[in-house]
Amino acid sequence: MSTSDPSAVLVLDFDGTVCIGDDPVLFYAEEVAARHGAAAGVADQVREFLAGERHVAGAADGYHAVHRLSAAVGAGQELLREAYLASRSRLDAGEGDTRAPHGLSDALAELRGADVRLVLATNSPRIGIEKWLASRDLDHRMDEVISDAGKPAGMPDLLEQVASRAGLQVPSTLGSIGDVWANDVGPVMARSGTGFFIDRFGTGQQPSSYTGSTFEDLLPALREWAAQPR
Repeated sequence: MSTSDPSAVLVLDFDGTVCIGDDPVLFYAEEVAARHGAAAGVADQVREFLAGERHVAGAADGYHAVHRLSAAVGAGQELLREAYLASRSRLDAGEGDTRAPHGLSDALAELRGADVRLVLATNSPRIGIEKWLASRDLDHRMDEVISDAGKPAGMPDLLEQVASRAGLQVPSTLGSIGDVWANDVGPVMARSGTGFFIDRFGTGQQPSSYTGSTFEDLLPALREWAAQPR
C-alpha cells in the first residue's frame, strides 16, 4: 500500500484504460465465432466499429459491440461467457498486441508518492490481468486489484468500500478513470468525486471532471488532482 493514511483514492479501469490495444476485443469476437457459426462476421464488424466506421446501438466500447452483434445473431449468454473467458486466457498466454499508456508506470509512482491509493477495478476475471500487469512492471504500482467488479451496477458500492477502507469521507478525495462513462465516470460524479473520462469515440458523454481521447491526455489532470491540498 502506498501509505497507511492515504490522501485520496484513484480507481482505474483495465481494458481500454490501463491495457491499450484492440486485440483482446477481437479475441472475444473470434471465440464467439468459433462457437457460433452465425457470428462469423462479427470480428470484421467490430473492427469497423473500433475504426469509427460502424455504429453499434448501445455499444460504449468494443466489448459491448461484440456482445450486441453476437446476441443479434443468436449467441446466448452462456456461449458469450465461455467465449469471453477463452479470450482472457489468450491474453493471459501473452497473445496479442497490447501496451500500457506511455508514461503510466512513472505517473502511478508519482501518484503513490502523493499518498494516492491506487485501486484497479475491472469487470474482467482475474485471468489475463495479473500476468499482464507483472510483465509491464505495473503489478507493484497497484495497491489493490478488484476483478469481477460488476460495473456499472456494482460501482457505487465499490466506490463506497474503497473510500471506507482508506478512511476517506470527503468526496473530492475519490477519483475514477476509465473509457466507459456509465461504468467508470458516472458513478463517481454522482458521488461528487472526480471523474476522468477517456472518450476514445468522442461520445461527449457528461458529466465528467476531465475528458481526453487517451489516457495520456489526462495525465496532467491526474497529477494536478493528486497534488490538491486536502
